[in-house]
Amino acid sequence: MRRLTRTIEEIGWTDVPRLPASATVAAALELMRRQAHDSVLVLRGDGDGDGDGAGEALVGIFTSRDVMTRVAAPRRDVATVTLAEVMTPAPRTLAPSDPVAFAINWMAIEGFRNVPVVEREGGGRVRGVLTVWDVMRQISSLFDEIDATPRDVAPQDDISGVTTVDLGGGA
Repeated sequence: MRRLTRTIEEIGWTDVPRLPASATVAAALELMRRQAHDSVLVLRGDGDGDGDGAGEALVGIFTSRDVMTRVAAPRRDVATVTLAEVMTPAPRTLAPSDPVAFAINWMAIEGFRNVPVVEREGGGRVRGVLTVWDVMRQISSLFDEIDATPRDVAPQDDISGVTTVDLGGGA
């Protein structure tokens, strides 16, 4: 069960596109499509996507859920509406040092599929996004580990000697 005590930094996160709040929804959708992600981090500043997060404060996240509820349903024009108008502002974040078990529980309870990972120290450097897929890979690895763990079998539960079973029905 060591896997559940690992930190988010130990299992990793996903690097998703980053854009400034002034970018259009059309630009975000194109990046999401091209890079096969369902979220964009919205940053104050240029959102240059260099990945270092230096000097780029997180101001929001724009997800596929935002597309459906804030853009598609009200039939807004993706070419003119900006991320600032439709993003989830000031999203809750996780830190690289947070335990995976905490992240899994929190994502399940809050219904989050994408949670920004931001360092709490050192100016709040934006690292990426912990996605539901990152969590699924972790859970899958946990089950693989459990399956590979040898376990004692009580003699009355051992069915390894059973070679044939008569299910009836005649032959």
